[in-house]
Amino acid sequence: MRKYLFALLAFAFSAFVSCGDDKADEIGGGLLSVSPAELVFEAAGGSRVLDLRTDAKSWSLTQSENSAWCVPALTSGKISTSFVITVEANESSKREATLTFTAPGCEPVVVSVTQSGDPALDFEGEEVVAEPDAWDDRKRADISYQLLVYSFADGDGDKVGDLQGLIRKLDYIDALGVSAVWLSPIHPAASYHGYDVLDYAAVNPDFGTDADLQAFINAAHARGIRVYLDYVLNHTAKDHPWFRSAIASEDSPYRDYYVFSEDPQADIAAGRIAQIATEGASGYDSGQWFSTDTGSGASGRFKFVLDWTDADSPTVTVSETTDAADADNTQSGADDKYLYYSDNTSKRFYPKGDGRYELTLDFDSDWGFLIRTSTSSWAAGTKYGAPDNRTIIRFGDPFPLMSNRSAEPANVQFSLPTMYHSHFWTAAFADLNYGKADEAEQSGAFEAVAEAADKWVRMGVDGFRLDAVKHIYHNASGDENPTFLKKFYDRMNRTYKAAGGEGDFYMVGEMLDEAANAAPYYRGLPALFEFTFWYKLKWALQNGIGCYFVKDILDAQSLYAQYRGDYIEATKLSNHDEDRTGSDLGRSVEKMKVAAAVLLTAQGSPYIYQGEELGYWGTKANGDEYVRAPILWDEAGSDLASGSLSGKIDMQMLTAAISVEAQQDEENSLLNHYRTFARLRNTYPALAEGKMTQHPVYNDSNTSQQSIAAWYRELDGERMLVVHNFGDEMQILTLTDPLDKAVGVSGEVKLQRGDTQSKLFMGACSSVVFAL
Repeated sequence: MRKYLFALLAFAFSAFVSCGDDKADEIGGGLLSVSPAELVFEAAGGSRVLDLRTDAKSWSLTQSENSAWCVPALTSGKISTSFVITVEANESSKREATLTFTAPGCEPVVVSVTQSGDPALDFEGEEVVAEPDAWDDRKRADISYQLLVYSFADGDGDKVGDLQGLIRKLDYIDALGVSAVWLSPIHPAASYHGYDVLDYAAVNPDFGTDADLQAFINAAHARGIRVYLDYVLNHTAKDHPWFRSAIASEDSPYRDYYVFSEDPQADIAAGRIAQIATEGASGYDSGQWFSTDTGSGASGRFKFVLDWTDADSPTVTVSETTDAADADNTQSGADDKYLYYSDNTSKRFYPKGDGRYELTLDFDSDWGFLIRTSTSSWAAGTKYGAPDNRTIIRFGDPFPLMSNRSAEPANVQFSLPTMYHSHFWTAAFADLNYGKADEAEQSGAFEAVAEAADKWVRMGVDGFRLDAVKHIYHNASGDENPTFLKKFYDRMNRTYKAAGGEGDFYMVGEMLDEAANAAPYYRGLPALFEFTFWYKLKWALQNGIGCYFVKDILDAQSLYAQYRGDYIEATKLSNHDEDRTGSDLGRSVEKMKVAAAVLLTAQGSPYIYQGEELGYWGTKANGDEYVRAPILWDEAGSDLASGSLSGKIDMQMLTAAISVEAQQDEENSLLNHYRTFARLRNTYPALAEGKMTQHPVYNDSNTSQQSIAAWYRELDGERMLVVHNFGDEMQILTLTDPLDKAVGVSGEVKLQRGDTQSKLFMGACSSVVFAL
């Protein structure tokens, strides 16, 4: 320790004061020196060593007032010594103290002690107050609001969201400054979410009628809000009348609307399926093919023999027979086995002992059969069938049965069935068949979905959001999907113009992928959702690193421009298919505010997803419903449109504090934050439509203040500077930009103006927009 102390002393600046000969005569003679003469501490505090030298017989130390934070190990002594000065952590502003040393016969020696403090308190600047110009009421910001019809607002008291509920809440949407609203699918569907359509030309009766939709469109237009419908081109529900007719007969007029094959692997390899024609054999995925339950059954008098001697590996043998059919077995037992076939028919086997069961009957089933151990439950271990839908049973041969303990068995089939394609790996969807992409408009399916869409366009719908556009044709990276999409867009645009629409029809595609893979789809559509925007922003906010964000976004834009000069970049945070922004950001309202401010100050056409403006959280881990929660309109939770979500709602989130009623009256709420920045974007053309460029200092090359994201927005001579602090610590920036006034502020921001440069204090998770 002593070596360490003397090493410090060797490098320290020494204050040496001694009594000269004249003073020695006058005061009594002696030596007093203390080094170093100045101690400087950081805000965190710490310790420093002082070295005192004297030939006097004693010395003492006195401290200045209000310096209890500075603690010397000694305050007096009789000999030369070294001792420690300890300073505690400082959570206030900069502070100073003086230590005065005296000894008989010597002049006093003064040591100064300085400790830095909280930079926010030390910063000599003024709080930045937003002084935006008055808004001229023109909605120039191109902000859209995504809502889920079934969970947004209930207009008739049945707990299901509907069109009348939307009409009543249009003023809420309007207050967010939006100029368009995207409705989740409005058509009759097999599921609550609407993406398995049963009728493209109708309104789901749970939501209302055609007249209700027309009333909503009219009311929205009266507020300067366009209406976009979600339109599903990739597939229909398997219960759609087109599909039911198509599987019922090969002569059905809808047979060619879907993708069928009896041997899809061979047909794909040979290029015989137009929807999957450009990937060769690799286009086959067994998990995307499902039996139509037709053409795989049999009929006749059959004898079924079960061998259950090994319960883990049972078998069934089916033989044709002329023996008399058995009467129904009405005697129940503990180990009953059942033949399940045709239209939900179950027949109990006759036990023959030693694990054998038999049943002879007149069998007729167009899909085959299953073996069950219960007629009332499908629980694990009660259902037995084939290992897959390509393994068929042959008369007279024992057929191994697989149970549903660990996987779902397929039907036991007598011949290979006709299969249909579902790119989403679910039997609930049946993919539409548009034939060759360059001839798609000639297909019956194209004409049918386009004709239904024409109805909505003529009613006044302004645009479509197209679901899953990379899955219409199987090859997501080929040119088929963009080719098809251009054909569909052109058809809708013609209908729109013929109906008197102004400008061009709007159409945005969901191409769920990174920018490099999504960019080619701009050949087919004017707008695409930019998933890269949220991917990059989410990472930046989670890690507190903002310096790369602008470059990432500009790089994506350069990719889009290669395919379409007038591309529309539909920016977003999370949506109905993703974990909520609130969950991704750890439920931090401060980070959610930064995310919203970035969305509304960056280039693009931003979308706000229902509930984001209130700070909703939720993940898909226990079901998609948890990211699709209803709007909580009042603190009491009345009129909650929760009926479609099967109880999958986080009521710990839907408390009074997160409601619209509570937040609209709280000046600093997240809801009012969204409203403020949306109004700002609507006020300034440069923020709404201006080009986005990097700041020359605070960009991806700035390694010292990586939490800062800064950019310019410029249009027709109007120039804005946007600065965000993505981190949890304050930053002080040096700006040479000609700052005029702040027009938007979030969080703690201070400014110290100078003649040639300004100092900008950015508190944790803060944002500011300056007019230049």
